[in-house]
Amino acid sequence: MRIYLIGLPGVGKSTVGKELALKLEYDFIDLDLYIEELMNKKIPDIFNEFGEDFFRELEKKALNNMLEKENVVVSCGGGIIKDKFNKDLMHGVCIYLTAPLELISDRINNSNIDRPLMSKYTIKDLLIKRESLYQYFMDIEVMNIDIENTVKSILESLGE
Repeated sequence: MRIYLIGLPGVGKSTVGKELALKLEYDFIDLDLYIEELMNKKIPDIFNEFGEDFFRELEKKALNNMLEKENVVVSCGGGIIKDKFNKDLMHGVCIYLTAPLELISDRINNSNIDRPLMSKYTIKDLLIKRESLYQYFMDIEVMNIDIENTVKSILESLGE
């Protein structure tokens, strides 16, 4: 089975994904890190040098590569939903992680991750732009307040 985690930047996709993969004894792939390894560049550098459209094409190719994997949890970048075609590449269960905006903002402010779009938009702006797309992509929606309960909720939703 392939499990895809989607949601806003800072919602906890990578953190939850690692723990979920551990519980299921699956592999874990952070799609952004996967792209960084392919390009041998950090995401902000890819955005700066080539632009967002180029990055989104890389994202699509990386997502397509996940079709070769089994028993994997994939943490997708927050903007994976900007191209509706990507839904067709998600052969598995797509879980939309949500959290209160204040909590997401705190997580972003307390992380050392450089998020290129956060210099242009607030988290609320992104939610307004993307909410309907996350709803379109998702199979399951789970609130992520704390990792343990979030993973437990996901496992229950999957029948594990």
